[in-house]
Amino acid sequence: MAGLSDYSAQALLDWETGRKPMPAIGNRFLALFTTAPTSDAGTGGTEVSGGSYARVQIAGAVAATASWTTATPNITMTTNPGWVVPGMNVYDNTGSVQIGTVSTYVGTALVLTGNAAANSTGSTDSLIFSAFPASSASSGAEPATLPANVTNGAVITFAASTGSWGTVTAFGVYDAVSSGNLILWDYLGNFKWLPFTCTSASPGVLTCTAHGFSNADPVVVTAKDGGVLPTTGGSWSGALTVAGVTTDTFTAGVNTTGTGDGLVRKIVQQPIPSSSTFSFAASALIVTAA
Repeated sequence: MAGLSDYSAQALLDWETGRKPMPAIGNRFLALFTTAPTSDAGTGGTEVSGGSYARVQIAGAVAATASWTTATPNITMTTNPGWVVPGMNVYDNTGSVQIGTVSTYVGTALVLTGNAAANSTGSTDSLIFSAFPASSASSGAEPATLPANVTNGAVITFAASTGSWGTVTAFGVYDAVSSGNLILWDYLGNFKWLPFTCTSASPGVLTCTAHGFSNADPVVVTAKDGGVLPTTGGSWSGALTVAGVTTDTFTAGVNTTGTGDGLVRKIVQQPIPSSSTFSFAASALIVTAA
């Protein structure tokens, strides 16, 4: 199911129980999938390849080369890594404090959108840049709690395709530009998982109160969180197509031989042809932690 990978979940539990510290902050890269991972280990997915595809760096550290104060938005850096773009969050890792948001970064001259929120601790503070700002805490009361979440503050743009990338359905965050550990993944489209029950029929009829789906919408299902999907001679995996919509029911083209239940979610399928540039607008990616 979309969310934290096994790598991240285990690291979090180890930290929560005091077994060992969380892995050190490092680089983060955004990847695209034409087939979403089928396990929390990150296996079973198909990442885009060919056509000049490459993961996009969305976080990392760069050292400053001169001190600064709260009287200026200007910071001189040791180098320009090329992947830092306007809208990225800037955190002083040396001083353990948030200092601002990127306005421009030309050569080694970094300019924030406003005066630095804190002074440097020296002349070589390490700054962490991220396409995501500080996260928001959960809100509301159970069972209608909105989980802690974060939304990208910077536009994330991939290199122009020189060949078809296929139809992208999901994204993932890794700690390396290739291979590496999968940190988290999610489907395209900021839609919620909804509970459903399903009949034994050809095709099975899914009941999901006030689901809001339309005919031809792509959806995915999961048995996680206590569900038991109906048995079928076909498959529940991958994107399914909604049909036969009523206010509370629909079919998804799966012939069932037993009843069951689970969670269903609408997704976005994005074809990326040759000679196109794919990007996520600011606030387009929402990552949650229940």
